[in-house]
Amino acid sequence: MKRKKFKVKNIILILFVVVYIFSTIKIVTFLFDLRNNKKEMKELIQDVINIKIEEEKEIFKIDFEKLLSINSDTIGWIRFNQDKINNPIVHTKDNSYYLKRSFDKEINQAGTIFMDYRNTSFDDKNVILFGHSMLDDTMFGSLQDIFKDEFFDNKENNYIQIYNKDNELLTYQIFSYYIIEKEEYYITPSFKNDDDFSKFIDTITKRSYKNFDIKVSTDDNILTLSTCSGLGGTSKRKVVHAKRI
Repeated sequence: MKRKKFKVKNIILILFVVVYIFSTIKIVTFLFDLRNNKKEMKELIQDVINIKIEEEKEIFKIDFEKLLSINSDTIGWIRFNQDKINNPIVHTKDNSYYLKRSFDKEINQAGTIFMDYRNTSFDDKNVILFGHSMLDDTMFGSLQDIFKDEFFDNKENNYIQIYNKDNELLTYQIFSYYIIEKEEYYITPSFKNDDDFSKFIDTITKRSYKNFDIKVSTDDNILTLSTCSGLGGTSKRKVVHAKRI
């Protein structure tokens, strides 16, 4: 009897040690990926972005030729939240590949900001961008700032900038943000008719935690940012909607 108890205790101890080692490896790998991703983004920004000031106006140019030579899936660049979000955007045939791959396509838990595979261009009625909510505020981690009362006191924080592959600046004005259970509705990329699109606009506008008093019509193009709200495995999503102006 004692021998059986001893065996059970040993098995439990071994299982505990295995789980501990596995968890430690996962944490170390995750932190290593975070560091590498941040380092890669910093080097990429220095390498492909050229900022000039002409007549007191900022001229922001991106070397898309270089970006495309690194990753042919490149479709644009996003700037937001005082450049806390300052990243390339990729687009491929599914919504899973870049969840755990960095811009250079290496395995990395931080992933890359990517456009929904069902979108075709930034001219779609609802362009959806996904990114992980990283603890160090990289990717879409800093979207948590939007939920702070003072965020929109800075007028610049009302706007999201997108550069397409032709280096054309597309500016979007935020009109809705909220947290919601994971669903397919807010990430609808196209609509059968104007009535469906109008209902969509009405729904996502009413969900907003703040009334921006901004008119959005079926003539508009919408940009949607989506990220997890909470720890890994959460079913909740932080969502931001903006219209092109």
